[in-house]
Amino acid sequence: MDRRHAARLALGSASLLPAWAARAQPVTETVLPAVADATIFADQGGGTAYDAVADGRGASLWASVLAAGVVRRALVRFDMSALPPGSQVLAARVEAFMVRLREPQSLALHRIDAAWSEGPANGGDAGVGAPAGAGDCTWSHRVWPNTPWASRGGDYWLSASATTPVSGWPAPVVWASTPALVNDVQGWIENPGSNHGWMMIGTESGTQNATRLGSRESSSATGRPRLVVSWLPPQADAEVPLPPWALALLGAAAAAALVRRRR
Repeated sequence: MDRRHAARLALGSASLLPAWAARAQPVTETVLPAVADATIFADQGGGTAYDAVADGRGASLWASVLAAGVVRRALVRFDMSALPPGSQVLAARVEAFMVRLREPQSLALHRIDAAWSEGPANGGDAGVGAPAGAGDCTWSHRVWPNTPWASRGGDYWLSASATTPVSGWPAPVVWASTPALVNDVQGWIENPGSNHGWMMIGTESGTQNATRLGSRESSSATGRPRLVVSWLPPQADAEVPLPPWALALLGAAAAAALVRRRR
């Protein structure tokens, strides 16, 4: 086979390659602010005294335990509509800001299984909440006063999607990307109705290990929770990579063309 035949064959084979081989897929990083967050409260002894207490509009998110024996958990949700269906999530991390910390501990993010609402209650700076209003979420209700959680304290996955140690304040808090966080975000892109966000749970034993983070109502934009997602755009049909059997078939066809040309 002379060089002209080899060149023609190379060009013909290249024309059979899928489009993705001819260009690199651009990776996009998108920052998503929280669209809802809240804190729920409970008596550490297991009573119901805080069932009608909420904090949906305060400037802080609270976790762990106060000296008064009050347990707090924070909820946060992000809107995925900026990421088109079919996008491939490569990484996802959650960022927040620690305003005050009583003692070092770990904060875990657990995927929430049921819809909840933020509501109007504003507990201010005390960390013990305020009387729940219509639409608040509480320890007993995901929407006060008529829609309870299936389990007191919230319906969430027992295994954490991410955990991070915290030890200082004021300081940023980052839950680094994990396969579970990526899976959560990927699932919420494909099925927006399943997006109920994460519950933030700290140390709930002992006393005076309280944590205070900025909420989406914080006066400082840098102190508000956000989700950072790295993703690839959806692939067009022509850009779907060929399976191995199809590549083998193309190779066989090219070899047959070579044999015919040599004859």
